[in-house]
Amino acid sequence: MRMTRKVGLLVVAGLLSFAVQAGESPMRAMSAGECWTKAMNVGDVNAVAACYLPDAVMWFPGGRMVKGREATRKGYADYFAAYTIKDARLDDMGHVDAHDARTTWGTFKIEMVSRGDGKPVTERGRFTDVSRKVDGHWMYAVDHASDGPAPAAH
Repeated sequence: MRMTRKVGLLVVAGLLSFAVQAGESPMRAMSAGECWTKAMNVGDVNAVAACYLPDAVMWFPGGRMVKGREATRKGYADYFAAYTIKDARLDDMGHVDAHDARTTWGTFKIEMVSRGDGKPVTERGRFTDVSRKVDGHWMYAVDHASDGPAPAAH
């Protein structure tokens, strides 16, 4: 039993060592979506901006397109100035990986409170994004979010 456990530990240590030597982290890299969700939920505009490549393109829901990390940071700064985020969630519906690029699509829900009148607001929508893995980190290259469609009339 002890010998089996020692051999098992040696095999795991060897595999981890091989992964590190091959340039791969033994732990899974955080997705750009996980980066965004974590930063949004703590209301950290600089951490949100850090989820984007320096030359990223962002389409804000119901708003304008911006280019570059600094313009994206400014857009989120305006957002955080208007709302206190209570909960931000991404529901990934699927993704396709191609080496160091990933396309992801799904829906989002952001629960917040207006700083202007204190009323709760819920924003729902859909997204499609393209991320690139740079130096072991997934970052948005393109983030296209749009408001969800209006409910169907009955």
